[in-house]
Amino acid sequence: MNSYVSTGMKLLRHLDQLKKFQEGEKIFPISLQVAPTSRCNLNCSFCSNANREKHEDLDSRKIIDFIDRAKPLTVEWTGGGDPTMYVEMNDLIKYANKRGFQQGFITNGIQLVEKIPSLKVLKWIRISLNSLDYVKDIEIPKDYYGTLGFSYVINEKTNSNIIVKLKQYIEKYQPKYVRVVPDCQTTSEQLDQRNEVYSQVVQGWGSPVFYQAKKYSQPKRCWWCWFKPFVLHNGYVYPCSSVVLNDTSERTFHKKFRWFSMEEYLEAIKYPPRPFNSDNCSSCVFGQQNELLEAVLNSEMEDFV
Repeated sequence: MNSYVSTGMKLLRHLDQLKKFQEGEKIFPISLQVAPTSRCNLNCSFCSNANREKHEDLDSRKIIDFIDRAKPLTVEWTGGGDPTMYVEMNDLIKYANKRGFQQGFITNGIQLVEKIPSLKVLKWIRISLNSLDYVKDIEIPKDYYGTLGFSYVINEKTNSNIIVKLKQYIEKYQPKYVRVVPDCQTTSEQLDQRNEVYSQVVQGWGSPVFYQAKKYSQPKRCWWCWFKPFVLHNGYVYPCSSVVLNDTSERTFHKKFRWFSMEEYLEAIKYPPRPFNSDNCSSCVFGQQNELLEAVLNSEMEDFV
């Protein structure tokens, strides 16, 4: 699981950035998430951004300028809506590839092959098989040699027929991994219950399927935002893609969670990082990442390992 999803462990592969962080120097993002559009061709019941405007697109020139100046190691194209619905998505992928950025792509897969002919340059693609909750079939790229992964959110539409179909897609397309997660539109107590039940069920599905438990916490300070910021289609940078899970988010990227405008962010990274105010983040799912980063800053008895 640590190889394919965000658990924070991969931070240990970036000791140079952690050293700069520890010593109070300025740092650049390791991975930049960009959601270029709010448009989507599905209306999933569990969508955490369900109450968004569904016609917003971020100007491609602003995206290009931003990634050039932010200098991330990698770029992840994601939602918002679904990135295949962004008219200039293919052009952005080609530009980022020309500039040498490694790229990942998260999509429901319905229009992937049709809309993204340059997908071969992507380092990885993760397809949400929840599309099968709504459509009969999706087309999976057959000549793609990057890391192909599937994900699935267990939700109210999940039934035995869907599970059979999921297993058929896994058998046919042989993804490197299949991540199964719970519907997080619930309380912390209910989420714990779902984790307990679903983890046992999914364990029986066998490799390459794994269950990624989601657990809510409230960080004392949020540092994760500096390593993996999230740029939304409205032109604002958010501390992460999961602020929509918080109690007061109203199932949208609420303005109270805005971190910086895109231009303000580019000014902010010229200086040492300061933590994001996490007072409203009662349902943070990046507790492990923030705990690791707090440990990097902890200087008391550090030699007694």
